[in-house]
Amino acid sequence: MKWVIPSPAGSPIDAVGRKLGELASARIGAPVVIDNKPGGAGTIGAGEVARAKPDGYTLLLSVGDPLISAVATMKIPYKPERDFKLISKIAASGPVLIASKAVKANTLTELVRDAKASAEPLTYGSYGPGSYPQLIMETMGKQASIKFTEVPYKGSPPALTDLMGGTLALSFTSTNIAAPLIADGKVKAIAVIGDQRSPLLPQVQTFAEAGYKSFVFHNKVWVGLAGPAALPDEVLQKLSAAVQQSVRDPAFGQYLQNIGFDAVGNSPSEFLSEYREEFSVVPKLIKELGVVVQ
Repeated sequence: MKWVIPSPAGSPIDAVGRKLGELASARIGAPVVIDNKPGGAGTIGAGEVARAKPDGYTLLLSVGDPLISAVATMKIPYKPERDFKLISKIAASGPVLIASKAVKANTLTELVRDAKASAEPLTYGSYGPGSYPQLIMETMGKQASIKFTEVPYKGSPPALTDLMGGTLALSFTSTNIAAPLIADGKVKAIAVIGDQRSPLLPQVQTFAEAGYKSFVFHNKVWVGLAGPAALPDEVLQKLSAAVQQSVRDPAFGQYLQNIGFDAVGNSPSEFLSEYREEFSVVPKLIKELGVVVQ
């Protein structure tokens, strides 16, 4: 069985997929092989799975970008709502907005106040058109009537390097990466995405606590498993049951917590309902914000 992961080997998504694959293979009755297919904001790997034989032996393990935001930011060779069958949302994570030590603000309210008073817009790192940092920061800027300057990166690590080096003001990263840096005084934590504070950063407020309540401020980044649209229902149910059981394994739950994720492991119908809500909001938001289409 091949799980296509549209992210590089060694990325957080790859780590989640490999650990889950080890646990699920015994329950599925077939070894799981990870096939990393990064590129095209995840659409290269997603396109391969959309075209795959619907026998359950080629699946997509991915974040939501190639199935949601990509429809509004680039031309893609598939229609997510037509060409995929969702199996289970595996895990979700509320990233944290961090700031350089050069930024004086310590809270979101202070950040907005200082941004309004600044002669130059504060910079933030994004991961391309429609990526969650861009949607969050531009939505916040629109609500607070302030302007930020986007600086695109290929991922979180280079943005974090520039932030700690003082050439970037703001960025997002996972809470497990941020926690030790915050404790060491290398970066500042401003706010976290989600309905509740992170157990790893209980002292850091949510965006909602600071008055930012739009969908993007509580919608966590997720990792999910999907297959081709014609996947038979009996295969879908077998795969979903195996994945849900694996996600509920205490060792896997602890592993996810250690890398800043919450275990989810929901059913296909639950995953589809949550997906449709996000799909009804994000592409429209991208267009409203005037995100540049590639």
